[in-house]
Amino acid sequence: MFIRPSEPRDYQQMADILDAIGHDQEAWDYRFDADVKPSFPSWVALDGQRVVGMIEGRFDGDYDERFEQRDHPSPQAWIYLIGVRSGVRRQGIGRALLRFFTEQAVQAGCSFLALLPDQSDDDVPDRVAFFRACGLVPLLDDDPNDVHGAPLPELLPKLT
Repeated sequence: MFIRPSEPRDYQQMADILDAIGHDQEAWDYRFDADVKPSFPSWVALDGQRVVGMIEGRFDGDYDERFEQRDHPSPQAWIYLIGVRSGVRRQGIGRALLRFFTEQAVQAGCSFLALLPDQSDDDVPDRVAFFRACGLVPLLDDDPNDVHGAPLPELLPKLT
């Protein structure tokens, strides 16, 4: 498996992954806006020429007051989307994408990473379990399935 920045030739396969995980609108963007650069940086995991996973996020964010991290000043990293083809899940691809993104965040000067597990279907517990197994923790006391995050120096060793 190899991870690299996404390219227009990957967009159809990325759209297929997003469709399969219920992100129809985001899939539409990749499928029909191939001439337009994605809104956020994205990377793909490849098995040969086949896109088997993708991750999309940014390294220049500020978190809102609900979960701001005062001990971790800007810039802060945020993952918008992560997806792996259903036929190749539980093979380390998601963890590898998360590690790659975390390494990129460190290089960009970030000290904290956060994300909101997709809340759109009944698979929320599985997603939350995956992110917790990777070292992310809930950031809001009142909803353990809401935003998760971790300081990057604590997260990286858990992703090996």
